Amino acid sequence: MIFPEKRLLARIVLGPVAAMALVGAMVSCSSDDASSAGAVAAGSCVEVSDNAADAMKATVGDCSSAKANYRIVNVGTADCAAGNATFNGTVGDAKNTLCLAPNFAEGSCYADAGTRPAKSVACTAPDASFKVVKRIDGETDELLCGADATQFRTVPEPKTTFCMAKPQG
Repeated sequence: MIFPEKRLLARIVLGPVAAMALVGAMVSCSSDDASSAGAVAAGSCVEVSDNAADAMKATVGDCSSAKANYRIVNVGTADCAAGNATFNGTVGDAKNTLCLAPNFAEGSCYADAGTRPAKSVACTAPDASFKVVKRIDGETDELLCGADATQFRTVPEPKTTFCMAKPQG
């Protein structure tokens, strides 16, 4: 047998408790999303928009985007492994020192800048020094590059091979 006053009591007590739990879950999820969106952390990708030695600028981006041309290997150190680029500049509004591994897009051209990040440029630009003719994800084997590649670059994590050639434009 169900007593009406018990059902009313359950609604009065459990209703606000359930509402508070729902609000708490929503706040928790939204704060997690806000802290992870745009986070400068190893594994994140950045779009380097300016690679000038004294004024580097970048924004955090989606690693699958052709614009996100570098993946963050280390945060807070200028000691980068050979082949990685040193970034000393602003990401968003914060000053950062990063080690970056290439996340170049197939078909895109870049102006090499030595140990600084390469800058994405039009393939017809006078400073274009290489074009990524083939990108092979999941492999680090330069022998997979075809005859049209004159140089290569491998990244150990995540495994990627970039087959490159001089831009023709």
